[in-house]
Amino acid sequence: MRIGLFGGAFDPVHIGHLNIANQSAEKFGLGRVYFIPTAVPPHKKKGGADPADRLKMVRLAVSSNPVFTVSLREMAEDGPSFTIDTVSWFQKRHGASLYYILGSDAFEDLHKWKSSGEMLFMCNFIVVSRPGSDMDSVQKKVSGRLRACGVALTPKKKSADAIADRVLSVPGSPFSVHICKFPEFGVSSTEIRHRAGLGKSLRYLVPDSVGQYIRKNGLYSKVGKGRNG
Repeated sequence: MRIGLFGGAFDPVHIGHLNIANQSAEKFGLGRVYFIPTAVPPHKKKGGADPADRLKMVRLAVSSNPVFTVSLREMAEDGPSFTIDTVSWFQKRHGASLYYILGSDAFEDLHKWKSSGEMLFMCNFIVVSRPGSDMDSVQKKVSGRLRACGVALTPKKKSADAIADRVLSVPGSPFSVHICKFPEFGVSSTEIRHRAGLGKSLRYLVPDSVGQYIRKNGLYSKVGKGRNG
């Protein structure tokens, strides 16, 4: 079975995240997609909801989709979580059927990740372009980041049944980097935190259950106040 790994702060999880995971599952035939909220993201600034609240919101968000599930792999870490350690953990349990899902903006920081070059020999990547992005530009940036990690990718010719918009092969590795363009949802966790802090509606931005949880627990109440003065 093909397994999707979708890590992030999910602060909070929103419909954009769910759409990316669902589209990835459909396009690549993923039998399971693990949402992996981080306890202490190594490249994120402090602030936002507590890990327990973020975990609860992810559980609420994925509960209606049988393909989606939540992994506590990184929540169990005492310090910062590193993607390569998580991929290695799943690899030992699921073999070579892993697909790591992330946005193109996150992929641009790949050279900052721990042992990033090694990951290209451990799993496939599904890189989702940002809304309105030009695919040639995304491919160029992806290739550039990987060269910074010491890996030169080779573009594959697109076949009639290709499931990704662009595919880059990793020399010497059975894995590839798949660049995809999914239906656009211009939603960001930053904007949602701001709206929540101002008491504005989160309808159609997050699942109803997540919006209710945010309101009930007063999450992000200081964010809106901070940005307004």
